[in-house]
Amino acid sequence: MPSVQAKIAIWSNNSYLKSHIEEVNLDNLSFSDYTNSCSCPFVLVLIDLSQDLNNISQKIINVYEHCSIKGKKLCLALFQWDTIDTEKNLYFSQLLQQLGSTTPIHRLVYVKDIISENIISPETWLEKYILESLLEGKIHISSKGENKIYPLTVKDFLAGLQKIFFLSGTAGKEFWMVGDSLTDLDLAYLLKKYLEDTNESFEIEATEANRSNIDLNSLGNSTRALLNWEPKDDFSWILKNSAHRIGEDRTQMAIGLRRLETQTKQPRLYKLLKIKNYLIQIVSHIKRKKIKTKEVESTKGLIKRTSEIVFACLAFIYLFFTAVYIIVTALALVNLEESLNLIRSGEIKQSVKYLSTSQFYSKTGEFSYDLISPVFSFLAPDFQEKNHNMFVFLTYSQSSVQNLQQTYLLAENIYQSIGVKESGLNIHDAALALRSNLSQVYENINQIRLLTQGRKLPKVLDEKLSQSAEYKNISLVEQQITQLLKATELIPAFLAGDEIKNILLVFQNSSEIRGTGGVVDYLLALVLDKGRLVSRNIYTGSEIDSLIHADITAPPLINQLTGSESWLTRDLNYNPDFPSTAENFSAVIEKSLKFKPDTIVAVNENIISDLLIADKGIVINGQNITSDEFQRQLPLTSPNLLYRQLIDYYLDRFFNHNISLLSLGRVIAKQTIENQLLFWSHEENIENMIIEQSLSGAIIPHICSSSLSELNDCVAESTYLNESNFSLVPVGHNLRRRIAHKISFTPKSTVHEYTVDYKFIKPFENLNRDLMEVIQIYAPEDSKLGPVTVNGEPISPSSVLQQKDHLLERFQIPISLKFNVDNQLLISFTAPLKQNLIVPFSYSITEYHQPGLIPGGENTELTIVLPENTRASLLTAPAESSPEGYKYVFPSKTSSFGIRMVPVEQ
Repeated sequence: MPSVQAKIAIWSNNSYLKSHIEEVNLDNLSFSDYTNSCSCPFVLVLIDLSQDLNNISQKIINVYEHCSIKGKKLCLALFQWDTIDTEKNLYFSQLLQQLGSTTPIHRLVYVKDIISENIISPETWLEKYILESLLEGKIHISSKGENKIYPLTVKDFLAGLQKIFFLSGTAGKEFWMVGDSLTDLDLAYLLKKYLEDTNESFEIEATEANRSNIDLNSLGNSTRALLNWEPKDDFSWILKNSAHRIGEDRTQMAIGLRRLETQTKQPRLYKLLKIKNYLIQIVSHIKRKKIKTKEVESTKGLIKRTSEIVFACLAFIYLFFTAVYIIVTALALVNLEESLNLIRSGEIKQSVKYLSTSQFYSKTGEFSYDLISPVFSFLAPDFQEKNHNMFVFLTYSQSSVQNLQQTYLLAENIYQSIGVKESGLNIHDAALALRSNLSQVYENINQIRLLTQGRKLPKVLDEKLSQSAEYKNISLVEQQITQLLKATELIPAFLAGDEIKNILLVFQNSSEIRGTGGVVDYLLALVLDKGRLVSRNIYTGSEIDSLIHADITAPPLINQLTGSESWLTRDLNYNPDFPSTAENFSAVIEKSLKFKPDTIVAVNENIISDLLIADKGIVINGQNITSDEFQRQLPLTSPNLLYRQLIDYYLDRFFNHNISLLSLGRVIAKQTIENQLLFWSHEENIENMIIEQSLSGAIIPHICSSSLSELNDCVAESTYLNESNFSLVPVGHNLRRRIAHKISFTPKSTVHEYTVDYKFIKPFENLNRDLMEVIQIYAPEDSKLGPVTVNGEPISPSSVLQQKDHLLERFQIPISLKFNVDNQLLISFTAPLKQNLIVPFSYSITEYHQPGLIPGGENTELTIVLPENTRASLLTAPAESSPEGYKYVFPSKTSSFGIRMVPVEQ
């Protein structure tokens, strides 16, 4: 450690916790309050997760930007209460990752069960727990006595903090600072032993709930090893000292405990009591100096009447402002709701007026409530807290609506510029502003979601929100905004720049499932000049084939299944890796149309279906076409004439700006979330920017899930089961699949088993052949394919093709299914590990989702089989426990699941 004194600036959402930390005297540490003008090279932000977290995100963002500009080292310490708040931990972790995505300057520290040497003035839950037990002569523990506690002294915490600040290579990392673990039963016996030494009686009641908290030993040990740091203070000495002082300091301990309860549960009441005591002292001082005079009886009566009148006036004023508060706050909420509804219908000008009215009423209501809140604070502290949360909720909601209005106007400007020769709009600046507004909306929605959980708002507002579709689906709204943020990054690829943009849209038909979605029905070639439409042509696959003078040789399995040596355009999307497939399309289109695409976008018929749903059906050639009718006609022919008519219909409406911007945005977001929309650019910088997004369609290995990435023993694997139908039979959604993926472990490998159960829900008649398909499996590098069977019959290994693609093994397996009966496909493979598995270890699996499958209906069911004598200490998503291990259903998108496995005894 350096001999010089380190100057650390501190900010916290709990001033008492901050004082608690600052009270510890260490020669080589000097603390001061954090301000923008402070010169300290180190900044420590202490977040007490049990306290109010309103506006914390913005504060952290401001501190982060200041530290980044000034070259300061930043440490964010999250102090857990009695249980670990995984959701809040993950939120702050992701926030810091976003802020430090380029050059991280932060260190994130999770702190559990911190305690000082002197607990007479308690500030943390563990100090409160011990102090309550000492004063009551009774401790309440879990029924099993196995709830873990990790006591860490403030001095040990600061010693570890020095290492985090001073050691190189800690920036951007996460640390768990915890002490040596003991159970609540161990703690109870220690207290009982030390109290018996002082002749104090002590009881142990095992009546509390058993918590299934995360075991922090392995996380704590990783931090200790990384920092070469060990807690040194003796926790038993602190317990013994506190127990021996119970007799002489009982009154002081009770006062300290009462103060903590007041300041944590009723912070405003605590401040009022301090003011009250101060006023009492002033009045007493005046009374001692006042010369007593004899007053006549009439004067006493006058004072009494005056007091009554004053009291009546005060009561009237109080009731008046209470009525104002209730009325204007209700009006603020009503106007806010109406403003949001108007955005939904695209009436932005009216929405702005209603939002302005809502903000006026909100400010009036908050002013009125500030005048009457001291009474509520004293009489009903819970009500006071909920009302405070309501105004915070209003602020975030109004800010979100305002950002949505600005976002809509920006997007409308971009949309209206398409097809206009000289719009005068700077696309790069508009896209950047659009991303900025959407990012702010995302941040606000995160805060709103936290406020609307756990009954933190007044009952009336809670009930109103529970009936609101927007707030019921707030997680979906978050996902849609995330996908729209990704989409805005691609706007310049279509519209910006001085060069003409050649764009190819591939319209696929999933009635015949293929590698990137469905068989190719149509290809749309667009030429745009700064957003202005220069030309628009649509082709079938056969029309493209007729323009190619030299045949393109088909891959072996396509040749085998179709009997054609030529690789037809309708089959070009055989490779599930979209960048590779896009290169094939680019080469074919350049040969046939003399047109080199700058951008290729692949969609399925689902985009047309969703637009039809948004329009509630349309009329074409006198026929009413709904989404259901379109899906009914689609399998009848390929290419499908109705499909082409609908493509032309919506293209006309798009370039004439007749599609609702909100409908278009929702459809694009939904298609992106469900992996139904794929994008490729010939510009390397754009392709590199999106390569790890599902939008790119790239099949590459993924790293460990973010909540496991800090653990050095994490094993990450990526897999993909992809299916292609080459029978010229459009089975479409009449063939349903149930996909199960089971993973087990050996010391040197992971064993994967896929089971696909096929069920025809509609009979196919007059067919004297089987359904010929190709199953493509992407597995970890150097994986060995095991037995493959269809309905119990083995597939010959000689018919399977194997190759390496992007550090993954790609197996191409031809199979045949019987029509009109249930079929079952079994595939297994073994993936070797770079080193032997040693418990504890973490495992993360990323499962790719195939475009064209029924969203929500054909999701992969994952089963993780735990090795013997192990248990799960951490899951990255809720999963169902089973005798084998854990079961998890992947959503309708490419996603990951992770698990931490530790020995049973830990």
